[in-house]
Amino acid sequence: MKFNLKIYIIFLAVTFLWTLSIYLIPAFESFGGVWERIADYGYVMFASTCHQIDDRSFFVFGNKMAVCSRCASVYTAFLAGVVLYPFVKGLENKKLPSIWILIIFALLLFADAALDVLRILENTFVSRAVTGSLIGFLLPFYLIPGSINFANEIYDKYQNKLNEKKR
Repeated sequence: MKFNLKIYIIFLAVTFLWTLSIYLIPAFESFGGVWERIADYGYVMFASTCHQIDDRSFFVFGNKMAVCSRCASVYTAFLAGVVLYPFVKGLENKKLPSIWILIIFALLLFADAALDVLRILENTFVSRAVTGSLIGFLLPFYLIPGSINFANEIYDKYQNKLNEKKR
């Protein structure tokens, strides 16, 4: 159990820092000076994962967030899912949710984006935030047990090699 908890805490810390950064970058932008230069690097970093279009982004501290509204919803809901995961599933439960739940949520997100691109149905802040939040909240329930299982397999192989050397 202690090993699983360590893996979870690492997962939580990385997720928290990543999500916090999308909120801090616009705050840093408003501080000016060196903070503004740090914010500029943050915007550039997130530009590789998000289009950052102004009219599709939330604004915090009077500045555009480092990612669009859909990405901000994905990251924020992902953090919520990570925080709630041990209370909902426990760290010893290795069972993944049905793949169909993931497929359905991913299809909803895809449909929201595709219908907009094809100019069939324009998406909105609400549709982008809802579809992003759904997939973001769900992903930790696949990624955390996968990460824990992966880390446990590596740990077990390492322990087996150590035990073989001792013989």
